[in-house]
Amino acid sequence: MDRIRRLPLPALLPIMFVVVGGLYFLIGLAGDSSHEHVLARLIGALFYATGMTVVFGILIAVRRRKAGGADAVTAMQRTIRTGAVPADADTATWIPELERYRVRYRRNRWVVPVVFVLFAVTCVTLAISAGPVWWLFLVLFAGLCVYSVWETRRALRNLDASLEELRRRPMTSAPVGSTPGTPQPTAGAVWTLPGDEAPRP
Repeated sequence: MDRIRRLPLPALLPIMFVVVGGLYFLIGLAGDSSHEHVLARLIGALFYATGMTVVFGILIAVRRRKAGGADAVTAMQRTIRTGAVPADADTATWIPELERYRVRYRRNRWVVPVVFVLFAVTCVTLAISAGPVWWLFLVLFAGLCVYSVWETRRALRNLDASLEELRRRPMTSAPVGSTPGTPQPTAGAVWTLPGDEAPRP
């Protein structure tokens, strides 16, 4: 998964297009027992995949730019998953980014149950009116929700520990033109005694 996250957008977006469009098409096909509108469903899947790829492409590009690149996003995701903060993490970039992640995960604590209830009602309605395959979708979605609740708790625990560790480190900054993720000394953090200054030309 980390290898996929590091892919440049021109390589990542086609993969996303195929996966999103394929899932949309297969789910719709499974829910239609007559299979009479396959061509229309395929066209709909193409439009859906195009729209979702554009939206997710913009979100990924913005996140990478704020975090300092694809490698930095991958490192942050690994920290959220394991709780281990890299030794060369740029505190000036990492602290605000991890705080944004924490806000999103805190929001998941109530978003996931609400979405599950809405989807469950939809699945039950479709299972009664359209076909029993929607019972399978309900079971799969329930499993995803259980995993999401567990993953949210783990992420929040690791984020709290990681932010605490980062705040204990010296604050760094990333000047314009520097390599993202390379710690830089904060202005004014280094001083010398009178007479130790380097001679000026």
